[in-house]
Amino acid sequence: MNYRLSTLLAEKTFIANATEVIDINVADPISQLLIELEVNGSADAAVAHAIACLTKIELVDGSDVLFSLSGYEAEAADILQNGLIRSNFNCYLNTLGVQRYIGINFGRKLWDPLLAFDPKKFKNPQLKLSLDINAGGNSSAENKLTVLAAMFDEKMISPMGFLMHKEIKDYAMAASAHNYTDLPTDFPYRKLFIRQMTVGTEPCQHVDTIKLSQDVDKKVVFDHEILQLLRSIAAKYPQLEEQIIFAVTTGTTYVYTTVSERATATFAPWATAAATTSIASYGSAGGRMAVIASAAMNAVAHVSGWAPHGVWEIPFGDQDDIDDWFDVEGIGSLRLDVKGTSGALASDSVQIFLQQLRRY
Repeated sequence: MNYRLSTLLAEKTFIANATEVIDINVADPISQLLIELEVNGSADAAVAHAIACLTKIELVDGSDVLFSLSGYEAEAADILQNGLIRSNFNCYLNTLGVQRYIGINFGRKLWDPLLAFDPKKFKNPQLKLSLDINAGGNSSAENKLTVLAAMFDEKMISPMGFLMHKEIKDYAMAASAHNYTDLPTDFPYRKLFIRQMTVGTEPCQHVDTIKLSQDVDKKVVFDHEILQLLRSIAAKYPQLEEQIIFAVTTGTTYVYTTVSERATATFAPWATAAATTSIASYGSAGGRMAVIASAAMNAVAHVSGWAPHGVWEIPFGDQDDIDDWFDVEGIGSLRLDVKGTSGALASDSVQIFLQQLRRY
């Protein structure tokens, strides 16, 4: 057998905020870690997307940080890596739960023989998962975690490195203001991610243009409006789709979605009998839909759109060709300029994170 799926953490229930530390005490290379988060609700009204409960994911080797993203960022990176939302179960109803699956991808694809996480290259690798159990979902009183590892088994490989993910910056915006970030020049870039998510507002309404330049504008890699980048270099990504089950009333009900840009939805009753109830939505942006119905009921929404959790991805080069990625070695300075729109406020924020090639 060339591959196997191993359990690193059997399902564990948390009834208080916690950080779970998992020793990666296996010897075989890992192609992907899969985190299952279950958020169980005790009411019908949701306070935020369920992934908000997973506040931080870290992979460390002592003081060496190999992966460090929020749950929002990690799930978005996984979705953009694979071009689809995983087969989650999104049931925001009293006594039921939401199950989310987040992949930490160490290679260009699952079972990439050249790029994988090799625990033998490190002294004491650990996965750290931090929970805020009621930050998302619908009045959650408990979270559950399971961690699986997609590992190489009898297939012997000698990976030359792995894909490393790190958040570089998290800052508050200002109207029409430029924010400059000096990016690291230590490892080649495969992807650059920019996240801006304010519920009820599309990211393009707060982020105007982004510019990446090296050596004080000696070379400008790109300088464009964010929507231009979505429709050009990131155009290969398909429209994302997911299903969400929720309770709706004749007042405004908020439904939290993974997509944040140009979100649309179709609705149907989720019931044992046919009904003539009508459902409408408005303000569907920034990971949240406002929904109303002619009568209280449970419903299911089929949602589609772009920019998972407000994240825009900028890929560098042919994503399958390691030698074609952005080699930053020898660059004196690499600066990212993110300009806010006139509508950006201090209560809006931007996160910048990277996917880099780390060689052994």
